[in-house]
Amino acid sequence: MDKVTLRTGGNVYEGWQKVRISRSLTAMSGTFELELTWQHQGSTGAYDAFIEGLLNDEECLIEIGGERLITGYLDDLIPSYDDSTITINVTGRDKISDLIDCCVVQQSGQFKSQTLGQIAKTVCAPFGISVEIDTGIGAVFERVQVEQGETAYEFLSRLAKPRGVLLTTNGYGALVITRASSERGEVALKLGVNVKAARGRFSRKQRFSEYIVKANGISWKNTSEQPIEGVGGISATVNDDDIKRYRPMIFVNDEIETAEGASLRGKWERQRAISRSNSAEYTLTGWRNPNTNNLLSMNKIVPVTDAIMKIDGDMLISGLMFSEDDESGRIAVISVVHPDALTIPTQANISTSLHTGWKE
Repeated sequence: MDKVTLRTGGNVYEGWQKVRISRSLTAMSGTFELELTWQHQGSTGAYDAFIEGLLNDEECLIEIGGERLITGYLDDLIPSYDDSTITINVTGRDKISDLIDCCVVQQSGQFKSQTLGQIAKTVCAPFGISVEIDTGIGAVFERVQVEQGETAYEFLSRLAKPRGVLLTTNGYGALVITRASSERGEVALKLGVNVKAARGRFSRKQRFSEYIVKANGISWKNTSEQPIEGVGGISATVNDDDIKRYRPMIFVNDEIETAEGASLRGKWERQRAISRSNSAEYTLTGWRNPNTNNLLSMNKIVPVTDAIMKIDGDMLISGLMFSEDDESGRIAVISVVHPDALTIPTQANISTSLHTGWKE
């Protein structure tokens, strides 16, 4: 059986009795929580040696069967004890967590005539975080202002939205600028075959009939990738035709310089709302595909057949959690959304509709 390994401070920690390792396309950083019990041996020497490496601020690696899932840092060491055992609980996140927690310190406070990729590399460099770009990221931003007290994650997310891209990580500590994949996964989810449990969420609470994006800049033209020097303001409306009530929402973004960018931002907001509102989680036994022995992976298209959830077609794996404890054993929880829910076209119209149900 695959061992879950934590490497840090020159030490290797195994034998974890509780494991939670999570990654998601919609969360920049992966997370982990590990726990084990330590038997009293009449001396604290062995215990001190065990936790010494857990008290440093060095980089840590989380592996399953030697395969890297997270490169990051420990957040918390939580020891507790009773009259017979010591329980050691550790939590942590990817290196990207520093972008979530910490502010952008930029001498001028602004970037001029740079792409999202160039800006991201400048922001990430002080943190020792590399940037990987595996999709088109659009034109340069003519001028971008960093808001005082804005975290690196908030700043980069603000720029990613009008470009219609996702910010995530790859398990090796890099920031990855990407989009929802069309690559096929190796697993098929079938009610009554390999699904141990499932849970769905179908909500309209966070969805709106109109997503209105406003910014300063030129008016809409077919050649809309033009700089902000044009006259007039920008306003683009993206519709969600599945919402029949009048439920408008306005977003203001001064970094948007074209009407196409405004439309893409509106599409991004709509797709994320759909993703948050319509999702399902499937629990499987084991962490690997039984046919290929590969670890399950996210951002893959998989077929789902589930009469209870009314899903019969391709879905996108948007998140994964590898879990193990004495009660449930070793399980994987796979989060899926409709493939369109995280797909933002690189070319946008001002007003558009999108099928938002599960079926094609």
